Amino acid sequence: KMILDKSVPETIAAHFPQIINPFLKKNSISITEVNNLVFHPGGKKIVQTVESLFGALGKNIDDTKEVLRLYGNMSSVTVLYVLERFLNRKIPAEDYGLMLSFGPGFSAQRILIQW
Repeated sequence: KMILDKSVPETIAAHFPQIINPFLKKNSISITEVNNLVFHPGGKKIVQTVESLFGALGKNIDDTKEVLRLYGNMSSVTVLYVLERFLNRKIPAEDYGLMLSFGPGFSAQRILIQW
């Protein structure tokens, strides 16, 4: 059983703009152009925190919530279960996706995907 530090959701919220915005800017896009959010379901509180942050931007992480419900948090590799859901649906060519995963020592991995 894995137990996360209670400060992780607050840390994500505090650093969210620095995790997302410079990365997207470096790739010459904005969050408004990203239609597919492939997010690591790191636990209920983390998902709630990220859902509120993305929700404020008009985005959803429904697939992340469903993977958390079905499988729980299996560490950062759980993001691949979320990615599988996207790969199994028809997504318009040229659509952008943002894949996010959080790991040990509070590391954040980001991948920009284009179909």
